[in-house]
Amino acid sequence: MRSTPRNAHASATSSDVRLVRSNGRATGPKNKTTERTWERYRDNTARHLIGIARDQDHRAQQYLTEDRGYEGLRPSLGPLISLVATEPRPLGVLAAELSISAQACSQLVDVGDRAGFTSRRADSSDRRSRVVSLTPRGRKLVRDAAHILTVIEADYRARVGDTFFDSICTALQQLAELIPLPVRSAKVPSSKLASSLGLLPLLSVHVQRELMLATERRGHLGLKMSHAQVLPLIGPDGAQVTTLARIQGVSRQAISSTARDLETLGFLARASDARDGRAVVFKLTSKGESLIADSVRSLDELDDQLERTLGARRWRGLQTGARTLYASLDLEREVFARTARANQARGADQLTRLAQELRRELGAVDADRLANILANSASQ
Repeated sequence: MRSTPRNAHASATSSDVRLVRSNGRATGPKNKTTERTWERYRDNTARHLIGIARDQDHRAQQYLTEDRGYEGLRPSLGPLISLVATEPRPLGVLAAELSISAQACSQLVDVGDRAGFTSRRADSSDRRSRVVSLTPRGRKLVRDAAHILTVIEADYRARVGDTFFDSICTALQQLAELIPLPVRSAKVPSSKLASSLGLLPLLSVHVQRELMLATERRGHLGLKMSHAQVLPLIGPDGAQVTTLARIQGVSRQAISSTARDLETLGFLARASDARDGRAVVFKLTSKGESLIADSVRSLDELDDQLERTLGARRWRGLQTGARTLYASLDLEREVFARTARANQARGADQLTRLAQELRRELGAVDADRLANILANSASQ
């Protein structure tokens, strides 16, 4: 267990990184604490699981649309179809389980209906309500999706090895049994660990909902689940709409609409791209920076909750396995690439200055001796 409570550290971190604000702009320079916060924000189990779920959805959609000819399939339909695949659900229940408004849920079901995957009928227990179920075409889609999922899982296993892969699947199966997911792991045969990866899209929705509620409790109001398409992918240097759309596998129009919504709420602002003066990037405002700091605190609380749920050993297995798989998939690399390169260059400069100072203090002969000692230690 940790010697220092994570939440205590996170609380200090969040208060330290808050910048002095004036007219919605950050007026203080970024410091080391800010860099640590960004590092935590970009390297955490929630991001890894959400990223893996997105990769799984994108691969499945590509196969289903290009190889199996399912027109009208969109990434946003994945969680909806996963839910109604188990049993028909009233529209209001679906909205609650997906953490979206009744209107947004109705619009999403409209997409499924037009594509021929879902249909609605009157609820026999409440004539004012509508029940959503799969059509025969929707059920065939689920069967074909199950096939491609086994192919994706085989690739994941090959990437990280049996130990890491089984650690991920075992933890996901236990989470499905212990946290309020709409689909229980009783639907997943215990003899098929890999099948628990099929729960990852729903777990991803659960994690995003918990993080959104946690940031709301810290005063960041107006956030919606759709904002998760944009906010986590805005790095310290901002991001172009085209980059966000490519990562999420959705249209630029959809990303632009969400980014404008976040701009209206005051979390994002437009700026010229330093690399291309003709392009525009969305960057975090001081209000957005505050949201990032509080999101780190929320991530720490979520980690503590998941560790209590799984137990320390299984939680560590999930952390390590998810991080390893996420890294092997090279997901979201461009979000923090410029900052990572800048940090590497800054680290190299600091080492060079340290070497120069040591050479002045020790003299050339002793400095060379120290270099040999360090080289020998590194090779052992």
